[in-house]
Amino acid sequence: MALRFEALYPEGICPGWSIMVKGETSSSSSMFEINLLCDPGDQIALHFNPRFSSSRIICNSFLDSQWGKEEVNTTFPFEAKEPFQVEIYSDQDYFHIFINENKVLQYKHRQKNLSSITKLQILNDIDISSVEITKRGLY
Repeated sequence: MALRFEALYPEGICPGWSIMVKGETSSSSSMFEINLLCDPGDQIALHFNPRFSSSRIICNSFLDSQWGKEEVNTTFPFEAKEPFQVEIYSDQDYFHIFINENKVLQYKHRQKNLSSITKLQILNDIDISSVEITKRGLY
């Protein structure tokens, strides 16, 4: 896995924060990951993984040293080598995921201690043009 971007926010990035990633994939067989990691440890509160080969988006969590049940979304608004924008907004109950400003899915929080989510990580086959993390507040 190739690390493309990583940012640490010790005060926590959930709930009420919005993460905006703009970029494009570099090939038609691409896949990339956006992970929201917890401190301490190797826990992943949100694993967002578009897979171009199967035109599916996989979401999951890695908590207590094991993966949970995958949630598979077959709405796939990505095109290989085309620019896209992914926004992940967290409220008290869900991650709301928008692609090119259209809501595609919501993923219920499995990590109950939201303030422990302190790191954003982007991996694999993606060319990133910008990453923005902003406080939006809860609504």
